[in-house]
Amino acid sequence: MTFASESCPHHVVTCLNEFEFVRKYRCASCAAVMMCACDEDVGRAFLPHQLKAGSEYGTRLRVRVTLGFRPGVCRECRGLPPEAHPTAESHGRTSKIKRYYWRELWFLEQRLFRDWALERGLLPADAKGPEAAAVRAEFAGRALSEIKALHAEKPKYTFAEESQDDVLRRHSVEVVDLRVTYARKSDSRRAQVFDGTERVSVEEYVSRHYAREGWNVLPLESRPLHVLFGVYMWLVIQDPADDRGRMVMVGDRRDSDAGRKTTPIWFQQPEDFGTAGYGVRRADAVATHLLSGGMFEREGLLWLFDYWLEPSWSLRNYLWAHKDEDVRVARQLAKTLPPATIVEILRYLVEDYWGRYLGWPDLLVWRGGEFFLAEVKSSGDKLSEEQKRWVGDNAGRLRLPFRLVKLHKSAVAD
Repeated sequence: MTFASESCPHHVVTCLNEFEFVRKYRCASCAAVMMCACDEDVGRAFLPHQLKAGSEYGTRLRVRVTLGFRPGVCRECRGLPPEAHPTAESHGRTSKIKRYYWRELWFLEQRLFRDWALERGLLPADAKGPEAAAVRAEFAGRALSEIKALHAEKPKYTFAEESQDDVLRRHSVEVVDLRVTYARKSDSRRAQVFDGTERVSVEEYVSRHYAREGWNVLPLESRPLHVLFGVYMWLVIQDPADDRGRMVMVGDRRDSDAGRKTTPIWFQQPEDFGTAGYGVRRADAVATHLLSGGMFEREGLLWLFDYWLEPSWSLRNYLWAHKDEDVRVARQLAKTLPPATIVEILRYLVEDYWGRYLGWPDLLVWRGGEFFLAEVKSSGDKLSEEQKRWVGDNAGRLRLPFRLVKLHKSAVAD
């Protein structure tokens, strides 16, 4: 008997998840799931556990591979122009080369390492120890150099990203310019400026600037907001009635902070948590949760924060929202921001949690019933791509009062 997938030419395929190293493709005609033969050598050598199934982007549904590797499946093997799928900025991956060519860099590094191991009569999986680690580091640098040279000669991707000025102009962001004296660079990796005779960070300088004008200022960034998310959303995220819930384990972050061996913590989590698909799938449950908890009133918001702080621990631990200082700031947010604003931030996050995890401003500034968020940029610094995304999301969705505070170098002193 001949199955449809074996006779089908697979003229039209769709990638399940562009962010997997070994990508899986579903045929539009026969629904078979396959991989491109150009990935086979690295896939079998380094990722054999990923060759039986793929994870669908947006839902994290596991999809079984039915046809294995086939020639001429991916866009490039079909003679089509490649599509860019840059990763978000992260530690060690901030340059556009690393963000756009992340997959090419990884594949080239693995192939270089595989050839090195085979020349020594070793399987790549068996090549371990200090020498192998040093070789890997060397090949990572070599792969980066080669990809840079290839991009300079014949770019595979166009780095089409909106400039900071364009983003600010398009979304009518208020920019506050402050002229300051910078401290000469020392051992500190972060820029420092003078407030009087005292050297302080740029964020501290801006905090003092607004405090002198009669404002209250609170350091913000991302983690206190994720404390709020963990505290107020754990009940719906860890709902035992969710049929896609599963038990997962992470180490106790407090152990990591202290440099100790981590204690395992088991907790329930939906397998699609953090994706846009989760937000869609659980939209009704989320709406019911937000409307029934008393979060639209200040008294109820604060009572729930204190009541749910402890039972939300496992989720907050997973989200790196566990530190006492972040909890303190989060509770101050619950006391300061309008309850409806808190609820809208929670709704915004749950719709695409990992896609909206980063990019939040540095400071919350308030007095009386007035507040705004402030992003602080040192002279020469630019908004990251995650910050640009947040600015756009804020203008179109959250509509929180926001300012960009830009420090300009008027002088440099010791």
